[in-house]
Amino acid sequence: DVDAIAPADIAAVLTDVLLDLAPVLLTSTTQQIEAARALAAVFAAQHHAGAVEGNLGVDPIGAAAQAGTPADLAVLAEAVELAKPFEKVRPIVVDATIYHNAGAGDVHELAYAIAVGVEYVRALTGAGMSVDEALDSILFRVSATTDQFATISRLRALRGLWSRIGEVLGVTESRRGAIQHAVTSLREISRDDAYVNMLRGTISCFAASAGGAEIQTVLPFDAASGLPNELARRVSRNTQIVLAEESNVGRVNDPAGGSW
Repeated sequence: DVDAIAPADIAAVLTDVLLDLAPVLLTSTTQQIEAARALAAVFAAQHHAGAVEGNLGVDPIGAAAQAGTPADLAVLAEAVELAKPFEKVRPIVVDATIYHNAGAGDVHELAYAIAVGVEYVRALTGAGMSVDEALDSILFRVSATTDQFATISRLRALRGLWSRIGEVLGVTESRRGAIQHAVTSLREISRDDAYVNMLRGTISCFAASAGGAEIQTVLPFDAASGLPNELARRVSRNTQIVLAEESNVGRVNDPAGGSW
């Protein structure tokens, strides 16, 4: 976006990143399709079409919700075309963090996510895609908060709701899953005494993992003050590494399912 990375700079930002190992997910509100084109070009230049993973970040309803303008669903078809060469790249995102950061509670965040997801499925099937292909094109971006158990429950509920949508639409059972990208809550990051945000990020990241989010992003502890510094970026990354490698949260099949 205009206050972040320009689409033309995406190739430079991803220099030396091993794209066959590291998934890349875009988030934008004002330059979604331009950024999607730029990332698709980077993927194509890497000659790893079958290995690259990520999301092109196209969410026209989310962009319209923030701008207060009508949603242009026509960009969905172009996003799908951009992602076609890359088997593991989903072109569309339902960004529920937009509604969370605007004040939505757990139930409202789920409601907005499901409603937007259904609208995208309608648009995609109207453009000639099968319902299986439509669901395979969508990723959900959800918030993870310091309310550990509510976050776990919300992520689990979203999977159940989306599975029910797939059942009603006649989607193949193995393709009804809601792939979720959990992002730690921006509205819970304090500007003053920013270091306590490390604790908030840790609890939120654990909740996202226990809730089953396939992809997780821990926002830097100084995100409320502008672009993060090197320490904040390093801690943000290492929060996930410590939870995975030292706390072993990824070694349990269903950590929220109860214990002995």
